[in-house]
Order: sequence, then C-alpha cells, then structure tokens
Amino acid sequence: MKFNRTTFGFVCLSFAAIVSFSTSNAQKNKKTNVKDILKMDFEDVKGEDVTEVNNIDIVEKGVSSPTELKADIFHVNGSSDVGIPANIYGKEDPTTENGGKVYAGIVAYKPGKAAGERSYITIELNQMTLKKGLTYCVEYSLSLSESSKFACNNLAMYFSKDKLGDGAAGAIYLANDPNKKAAEYVVKGQLNQIHNGFLGWEKVCNTYTAKGDEKFITIGNFDKNETTKFQAVKKPKDSEVDAIAHAYYYIDNVIVRLVDSVSECACYNARPPKIEDNFSTLIYDKEPEITDKMPIDKKIAAQTIYFRQGKASLTENAKEHMNFVIEEMNANPSMKIEISGNCDEMEVKASEENEDYLDIDRKRVDLVVRYFVAQGIAEERLSAKKYNGTTVTSSEIVEDDELDLMQAKNRRVEFRVIK
Repeated sequence: MKFNRTTFGFVCLSFAAIVSFSTSNAQKNKKTNVKDILKMDFEDVKGEDVTEVNNIDIVEKGVSSPTELKADIFHVNGSSDVGIPANIYGKEDPTTENGGKVYAGIVAYKPGKAAGERSYITIELNQMTLKKGLTYCVEYSLSLSESSKFACNNLAMYFSKDKLGDGAAGAIYLANDPNKKAAEYVVKGQLNQIHNGFLGWEKVCNTYTAKGDEKFITIGNFDKNETTKFQAVKKPKDSEVDAIAHAYYYIDNVIVRLVDSVSECACYNARPPKIEDNFSTLIYDKEPEITDKMPIDKKIAAQTIYFRQGKASLTENAKEHMNFVIEEMNANPSMKIEISGNCDEMEVKASEENEDYLDIDRKRVDLVVRYFVAQGIAEERLSAKKYNGTTVTSSEIVEDDELDLMQAKNRRVEFRVIK
C-alpha cells in the first residue's frame, strides 16, 4: 500500500503537535498528575556516622531539628544506642515500605515540669514552594518506642515559609502565634488519635490545601500538655529497655504528594475514632495508711479500690482492700456499710456512643456487692449507692496531677460505715 507523502507528513506533524500540546497542558495543570513533592526516608546516612542520640544533623538533603533537644537517627549499622532493630529506646524493624536501613525518632510528650523537653524534625520541600490552592496528601509512618511510659495524640506536620526554630530550649507551641494563623498550616492525622502501638508501623495522613508560600515542614507535637490527650502504657514484658516518662516515636517515610482529589489520600476513608480507642491502661492504687489509734470507720473508709478505664473487673490489690473490710464486718456482725461507685468523664462520654459503658459505676458497685456476698456477707448489710453516670471528684486528686492520673483516681469504689 502506498502513502501520499504530503498527506502522511501532515498527519505526523499533526499527531506530534497534539502530543506536544497535551504534554504542555498537563505540565501547566499540575492537578492532572500525582507528584511527590517530598519523599524523605532518611536513607542518605552512613552507618559509621550514627554513633549517638540527638544526631539528626548528620542527615543531608535539608533535614534538621529546630530546638535544643535534637531528633535522633537510627541505622542498621549504628552503635548499640542508635541501632536497628535494637536501640536505647527499644526495638523496631525498618519499615517494609522501602526496605530501608534508617529511621528517625522524636520526643512528642513529657509530663509535668519536663513538658518542654520535646524534639522535632524539619525538612526542606525539595527547594520549592507548594502551589497555592492545590491539594496535597501528607503522610508518614510512626511507631511508639518500648521505652515510652506514655502515648499521645497531636502528632502533626507544620508547613512554614521559613525554617522553624533557632536551637533554643523548650517546645514549640503554635498556640502562642500572635497572628493566630499558624493553625492554618498545621496538618494532624485525620483521626488525631492517641498512637499507642508498640512494635509495628502505623500510617498517619491527611490532606492539605496549600497557601502558596510553604518551603519547609516540621514534624512533632505543637500543642501544650493541657490540650494533648495522653495515656499511660506499659512496655512489652520481654522488653529490656528502661521505661522513661515520655512518649517517644520512631518516624519514617515522610511524603508530600500532589493529588487530584482527597480520595487519593490513604486516610480519606478511615473510620472516625471511638472514645474507647484512647482508653488508658493506668490503674491507680494507694496503700491505706492505717494506725492502731484509728477508729474502725476510718480504717474501712481508707480501703478505696480503683479500676482500669472502661472496665468493671477487680485487681488483686482491690481484693486485698475488700478482704480487709470483710474481716472487720465479720468481727462486727451488726456493722453495715455503704458501697459507692464512680466513673470518670471519659467513660461518661463513651457511654453516649456505646451502651457497654453505660452505668459503669453501677456495674462496679454490683461487682463488689457480689464479691462480699460470695465471701459470706449478708446482702442486707450492704447498701449500694450509685451516681448514675455523674462523676464525683476524688479527694486524692491534687493540683499537679496530669489528666490521666486524675481520671484514674476518679474510677473507684468507696466504703462507708453506716451502722
């Protein structure tokens, strides 16, 4: 078959023009493409350089830490303090996402007077700014270290025009921003949940609409302790590291990606958080201060028992306190006692979503009554008092108590001699 050269040449030129126009048009309209603006896996580090903590400055490609307490880098060939998987803060394998040899780590929370001792990771956005009005998916992977006595929420990415911080001591609290615009540049995980998982990586992500002047991102907790949710956690039984009063997270695979729609972001369809997802494992306990000179009603009143959040089950310490009361009742056959139960505010809120937590104060009282009866105490000698989901503040709470401890002190059953 023969072609007319003129016609064929025209077709080729026309096709080339169409391809050229399409490519050019796609480059102008960047929303038609998914593009990684940032993909930081911290791999540009030599193992022999990773010898001690507070060392993130050894990473190249515009990575730094803005406060006096520096973030950390861990490497498969690092020293024992900063090795992978075993290091000073526990054990964690590299993420399987990129088969890497390196990850970072930050302090996201400390209680009380140490609240300002936090670390952050700042990363330059490939020497470019984001485009105003475009949508980006931002994500990273995290894992709670075994050394952590706490877990917290409010882990965030903060976009900024300028490099954040000057190496000064203390945390970075964006609520102190005098222009009140910092919140517009903050991206927390879509659920902003408490991340309490040991030994395994969790993806945190959300979408962000650019303002047009962003050149850096900084990862960390920018909220004060008063507005940060936290819970006490216990390290795995086989962990050999020392537990420290902090929430320390390993960080890896930081990605900022241009997307056409929010549905392209992995977290878009994530389920809303449930209150019980953030229940604390802390159980408060206090050894009663008993003296021979104390009257019997005071001795019994000192035997308060406490519960884990969301639970109506007895600890061994609780049974010891109840057995003391039972012995006194056996020694005084005419004695009657009132048993009152309490819950905390978080349990009350959870009961509004899940009836399993409804009247948990009553369930705790009923549990104690059944225990007394099973030990031979006649039920008519027991008077059950319930507050029907209304919390009554414990006298054990003091001004310096963190929220988690205050709630733990409120989850209790108390005893009072009434005859």
